[in-house]
Amino acid sequence: MEKLRESEIQRTREPWISSKSGIDSSPGQNQYIRLETIGRKSGKPHQVLLRYVSVGVRIIVFPGRSGKHAWFLNLQGNVKARLFFQNRIFNCEGHIKQITGLDDPLLAIFTRKYGKAVVNQYYKGQHSYVELFVNEWASTSFDEIIYGDLEAAFDAVAEDYDRHIFGNPINTWLRNVSVSVMMEFFKPGDTVLEIGCGTGTETLSLAKAGVRVIATDISSKMVEVLKSKAEKAGLSDNVLCVWSRPVDLKDKIANLGFSRIDGAYSTYGAINTEPRLHQSVRVLNDILKEEAPLILGVWNKYCLYEILGYTFKLKPRLAFARLRNPVPVGKSRFCVATNAFSVASLGKIVDPYFELKKVYGVVITLPPSNLTQFLPPGKLFGLWKSVDFKLGTIFPMNRLGDHFLAVYRRRAAC
Repeated sequence: MEKLRESEIQRTREPWISSKSGIDSSPGQNQYIRLETIGRKSGKPHQVLLRYVSVGVRIIVFPGRSGKHAWFLNLQGNVKARLFFQNRIFNCEGHIKQITGLDDPLLAIFTRKYGKAVVNQYYKGQHSYVELFVNEWASTSFDEIIYGDLEAAFDAVAEDYDRHIFGNPINTWLRNVSVSVMMEFFKPGDTVLEIGCGTGTETLSLAKAGVRVIATDISSKMVEVLKSKAEKAGLSDNVLCVWSRPVDLKDKIANLGFSRIDGAYSTYGAINTEPRLHQSVRVLNDILKEEAPLILGVWNKYCLYEILGYTFKLKPRLAFARLRNPVPVGKSRFCVATNAFSVASLGKIVDPYFELKKVYGVVITLPPSNLTQFLPPGKLFGLWKSVDFKLGTIFPMNRLGDHFLAVYRRRAAC
């Protein structure tokens, strides 16, 4: 399709995205994507701003619940369209689908990103949605859409993120285990990098122990919350907050005055959702000292509890959902497209630069965080955690947890 002059493009907004609503509708704000369809009557390009979520190689958009929407009707006659995002253009096809009901996983992901108030006001009662298949999905430029979705999704939950962690006993246990492991490898006076700091549930524990943490996250709001918490705790000297993608960290670290640092870690999600993981690992290799530890907490491909539990309940799709990447929507607990890794599959990416030293399985015989209704009661839970932790140090059980913590050392330069 030829590139048209601005005067030739019908630039419109959905009625629920306007300056009157107080929402910044700039397409560079990661909450929205611009879709261009072909007018079913005029044959001319028609553009609209839409809220979206990325799910694997698909972009999901919902029409509003009221009125007829020109872009939606256009796609019924011609599936060819274009997406505009942060000065990039993607050719795509739009296919109209129906959600299965109010508990549809797609609707849940959309709601987690934009909130119940927005969904109830503008989308409640809408059962149709559009899958946009981007032809250039494998290109690095498509990653910009995924990054935008990641940032917007985690911005949306930043203020309530601590309750999500500390309000769930398994999430709290995951953090306790990771902090315990990191204390073995990071010492007071070390400067270490954290990728995906969130609101600092691990950051502040390390900072209190005298470790200086360069805490980074793709979500600016997560970084803001952590910075405020560090100031209130009197830990600002030990917590340097940086808003950044992992692939951009080399320059960010250099701007802070560091050439090489003492270690790095990333736990429970950031690795699984990073679209440029190979490049991010190369960046870590460039900024860590020789023999520096790298600790990665990863959502595991092989979860013993899920495999046995869902097989027993005759739900094989859930028992083995993690074997497919990205994990199908509704089969993972994350609000964005997620890839599960085994120790071996992660090693194919990490091993050229880092040597695996130790693996800890986490949450093996305990239920994952979305199945806490099956937790053992009272004091039995405490005893069970001790057993679970010990099992997590023994092969092959350390490869069968809901998550695993892999400890690497940077290889010496040749």
